[in-house]
Amino acid sequence: MKKKETVASQIANEIAMRIAKRMLHPNQHLVELAIAEEFKTSRAPVREALLMLEKDRLVEKIPHRGFVVRQFSKSEIHQLYDATFRLEEIAMQKAIHNVTQSDIAALEDILEKQREAIGNNDTVSYYDFNEQFHAYILFIAGNQFITEMHQSLRRSSRPLSLLNMGQGNNMSLSYEEHTRQFRALQTKDLSSGIQAIRDQEARSLKTLDIFYPE
Repeated sequence: MKKKETVASQIANEIAMRIAKRMLHPNQHLVELAIAEEFKTSRAPVREALLMLEKDRLVEKIPHRGFVVRQFSKSEIHQLYDATFRLEEIAMQKAIHNVTQSDIAALEDILEKQREAIGNNDTVSYYDFNEQFHAYILFIAGNQFITEMHQSLRRSSRPLSLLNMGQGNNMSLSYEEHTRQFRALQTKDLSSGIQAIRDQEARSLKTLDIFYPE
């Protein structure tokens, strides 16, 4: 059962999505009082939310200025994606041993929703189903610590992922890579699953290098 969100986590999730949609830009100042007024709450949950986002590397605290939206460097993005996709490779290896027919059916349903999002040119919905797809493979893998590390990294990369998916035909390419991972789980073909993950990583970084050349 999904845990009920606290006010702080609701605020953190909303700010994170605004960053992902580029409604909030790198180095933009996040004014605690203004956020508290918008969400009709005190400053305490706002400060808690910003500390959550700082932990996820989406914002940073600048002396004498407060919290600002974080600006990623090319090196940081490559390191972030390296860590994320290596965990996905480990998860694929474990999931291949654990996957059941009901898991296959659940993943197939997510893929169908991804395909519909592509047809509607709905990047935000596609992103949500993309996260569900990766999270479900981690669920099949069945390692709590890998799952928690992966979730933290995926939160950090949220704005990067959404930016990436909105470029060219990246949604369709992502869907194709997910389909290959799905088939690898179906046939228990680890090498094909790992290759699909590495292709997804390489394509994503190639796109992001255009936006973050330094």
